[in-house]
Amino acid sequence: MTVVLDSRYHQNGSPQKTLGAVYTPPRVASALARWAVRGVSNRVLDPACGEGVFLAAARTRLADLGDRQPTCLGVDIDPLAASASGAICRDFFEWVQLTPMFDAIVGNPPFIRSHLFPEGSRTIAFQQMREMGLHPSRLMSTWAPFIALTCKILSRKGRLAFVVPEELLQVGYAEELRHFLLSRFRRVIVCFPTPDLFPSVQQAVVLLLCDNELSGPQGLLTIPFAHLEDGPPYPVSPAPPWEWCSKWTHLFLSPKDRETFSDSFRQLGFKPLREYGRVEVGVVTGDNGYFILTETEAKQVGDEFVTPIICGARDLKGIRLSNDDFRLLVKRERPTYLLHTSTPVDELPPKLQERLQQGVEQGVNRRYKCRNREPWYAVPSVWPADALLLRQAGEVPKIVHLDKKYASTDTIHRIRWKQPVLSKRHAVGFLNTWTLLACEIMGRSYGGGVLELMPSEANNIPLPPPLSNLDTVFDNVDEKMRLRRFDSAIELVDAVVMPPRVTHAQENDCRNILSKLIRRRKTRENGDG
Repeated sequence: MTVVLDSRYHQNGSPQKTLGAVYTPPRVASALARWAVRGVSNRVLDPACGEGVFLAAARTRLADLGDRQPTCLGVDIDPLAASASGAICRDFFEWVQLTPMFDAIVGNPPFIRSHLFPEGSRTIAFQQMREMGLHPSRLMSTWAPFIALTCKILSRKGRLAFVVPEELLQVGYAEELRHFLLSRFRRVIVCFPTPDLFPSVQQAVVLLLCDNELSGPQGLLTIPFAHLEDGPPYPVSPAPPWEWCSKWTHLFLSPKDRETFSDSFRQLGFKPLREYGRVEVGVVTGDNGYFILTETEAKQVGDEFVTPIICGARDLKGIRLSNDDFRLLVKRERPTYLLHTSTPVDELPPKLQERLQQGVEQGVNRRYKCRNREPWYAVPSVWPADALLLRQAGEVPKIVHLDKKYASTDTIHRIRWKQPVLSKRHAVGFLNTWTLLACEIMGRSYGGGVLELMPSEANNIPLPPPLSNLDTVFDNVDEKMRLRRFDSAIELVDAVVMPPRVTHAQENDCRNILSKLIRRRKTRENGDG
């Protein structure tokens, strides 16, 4: 896309970010156009054509097929880009309401984040999606409604070929879109471009190809870029979604690795975490720096107005937080106490009144979460947990058993077990190869190698049964985790939870798959997810 800002778009970022520009190499455009355009009289559309690389590829493809007057139409909101490529200068979401059908739709829809999505365009796009029976979310980036609405103007025998963010495979707001694509098309093909094709983009991309081809396998499929670029015939590999995971992140695995993991996983008999307890988000204070106190600060306001709290993953070294661990945090003057009261100001002791007045002077009471509370300093949903789950993990996620129940901030998830007496077994059992593999598949990775698990995902993470033998390895695993000897810890747990019907070869293969997924997550250059 040419980078010229339209007045309808916010100007609080770089032009490329504001217009969602991700440049497509001509060889990628050519490969997608060759796949999508099959007939000499095909009507072709690029709904966000930019400088016209897809239009040029489509015209070349039609000329190769013998079309003397190819019908290739482009749309772009940027006047200079539209003028340069001979396209219609319109907002696609307005224009699509009255457009005819097309035989092939190709392109690279803009990747504009939800906070930069112009409200007028969003309203029009979402209304049309609702008319299609979809339920759009305000979290959506622009590429999602682009995909949905182009399906509306694609003929039943038509083909769609887009460059889209890798987000399609994993974000929650795209779950309905993923189901929609599988119901709208007989074949949904995902192709991972080789790293050299998009070397400078901050956000990882995939190639999405959809059609109703009657021959060959159907459903969710994959194809290597080399085969796509070679042209027909196009050998595809089936990659059906896994029943226990609504995401398509299993596509990060090779066909062989998918089969290996799936075969062994079916033999485990693990149950989702929700069968044993419930994961919930931690306490949302509105301003952790103000509400979370050190022991010295807590003593100043009064013990009856504070409650112990864990405020960060850095305070959780192993898979157990003992009383000694907490006392050490207190001694180090780590923030470990939450200011917790709803008592009217005039009934509070002078020292606490003074702190609350400081909060008003600092504008804490005007923070989004605080201004909607009465009184503003009454932090809600404060309850102690049986265990904690890292919301974000750099190496491996983990559950931490609490010897004494504590609250936690929203940087860490809280767990209540149905049988708290089994908390230690659940915490150590979590650290097996298959559960950790499921975390990589079900979670979401960000730039910098961070894996995030939200409560809805965490509650579906498969856990092994709380076997009594897990008690015998708990202390050893806790020690190894504190020493960051993650592989050794996982091996100890695997030896307990792996049933005899899973072979050691399968175990080793799955451990290698886990290592590859972690390495992929930690080495990818993927800006903000």
